[in-house]
Amino acid sequence: MRAGKVASATLICHRDTWEFVAAQVGSHPHFRTPALEERENGLVAAVLSGRSLVAMLLALYRVAIASRNMPDGEDTEELVAYADRAMASQVYYTTARVLSKAYSGEGDSVVVTIDNRVPARA
Repeated sequence: MRAGKVASATLICHRDTWEFVAAQVGSHPHFRTPALEERENGLVAAVLSGRSLVAMLLALYRVAIASRNMPDGEDTEELVAYADRAMASQVYYTTARVLSKAYSGEGDSVVVTIDNRVPARA
């Protein structure tokens, strides 16, 4: 519901993560494919409208929940479903966490960063 109040949000993630997200949500009628801005280390930034953000969250939630009760196994189809669930869950829950801290009013823009790299040691 909070995503519906957001005018736009920037999703920063690795290009492969973005391609996964776009593949999951691309056919949703409310999703509009944004232009990508290249960042360092293989990251891209996508500015999503609130409408596209809602579509993204709905599509990712469906993937994260759909494979939750899958039987244990190691065939290729099941492993792909587990990988899809892991990717969808990471993007969905990180976005939800950022949105839970967003306020309806003036303030900083909504930026979701999917990048859990260990900081470089000095």
